[in-house]
Amino acid sequence: MPTTSQTILITGVTRRVGAHLAGHLLDAGHRVIGTYRRETDALHTLIERGLIALPLDLLERDRLTNFADQLAARVERLDLVVHNASIWHADADCAADPSLATVMYTVHVTSPIELTEALQRVLPARVRDDGQASRQVVFLTDAHIDEGEPQHIHYIASKAAIEGSIRSLALRYAPHTRVNAIAPGLLMFHPGDNADYRRQRLARRLLPFEPGPGVVAQTIDYLMACPLINQAAIRLDTGRRWGN
Repeated sequence: MPTTSQTILITGVTRRVGAHLAGHLLDAGHRVIGTYRRETDALHTLIERGLIALPLDLLERDRLTNFADQLAARVERLDLVVHNASIWHADADCAADPSLATVMYTVHVTSPIELTEALQRVLPARVRDDGQASRQVVFLTDAHIDEGEPQHIHYIASKAAIEGSIRSLALRYAPHTRVNAIAPGLLMFHPGDNADYRRQRLARRLLPFEPGPGVVAQTIDYLMACPLINQAAIRLDTGRRWGN
């Protein structure tokens, strides 16, 4: 982990992975800005710990430039951007309401790219004196891109689309910015998941345990510490048994 404090933006910090990652980076002494759509107890706790919380709805694409300007008024640089905000709809939901598929593509693909562009305009990253990039952009995708999900084709397709963009974005922003993806698989169950469901999910894994959100924070630490990683998609999965 770097010893110097960095300025970090994380989208979607009100729950689960986003909240854990924001807390982890605050504990490490970094200046963390987190976006939210709705206030939660987890958000209020993070604010008490030093989080700079800014409202942002990625569906409101016309406000992304204003958000970037607002952020530029608060900080003088930006070292890391983590595009964590996500939304999930099953294919059955999308069939009933086709606009839900568009919502996922907007949240996972279009708005993160446009926000990255807006941030570069108002808080430009530059090559450091030692030749290293001064900024890194990380997209959280999904390990099931490789496995497939027959009931969640739209969701997986939107995550695959943003992961497929990291090479193009890295080419656009090199050498001042690195662009990578982290693709989690099974990280943590929901409170409502019963014991049978949990056993069935774990039985399909080569490493049958629930790792928790800390593995995402560990991977962010690694990407921050290693200046050579670029255009990479790192899978965080416990493996899947053949035929399952």
